[in-house]
Formats: sequence, structure tokens, C-alpha cells
Amino acid sequence: MSKLLGMLSQGMIAVGVAIGSASFFGCASTTPPPERSISEIKRDADRVFEKLKEEEREYRGESGSPPR
Repeated sequence: MSKLLGMLSQGMIAVGVAIGSASFFGCASTTPPPERSISEIKRDADRVFEKLKEEEREYRGESGSPPR
């Protein structure tokens, strides 16, 4: 019985090592996203802000009062 438990624990350790190494090497192989310049970030933020303002104008209507 103790021999069976020993083999079982060794198998569990082997599986744990295999899963751990696979996840480590899987994460290590991904490349980080490219760096963005400040001007690109500002341009994207301005686009999003303009889109939000446009959606608000559509929601409220051109008069500026909320719809009823």
C-alpha cells in the first residue's frame, strides 16, 4: 500500500512540474505590445472623447435637454 502511495505522489509531482513548466514557457514566449508614443495615446483619447460627446448629443438631442 505504501508503495502505491509513493508512486502516486511521484506521479502527482511529475504532473505538477509539467503543468508549471508549460505555463512558464507559454507566458515567456508571448511578446509584449509595442510601445506607443504620447502623441498616439493623446490622439486616441481625443477620438474617444469626441465619440462620447457625439453620443451624448444624439442621446440628448440637439436641444440639449434629455429625452422624455
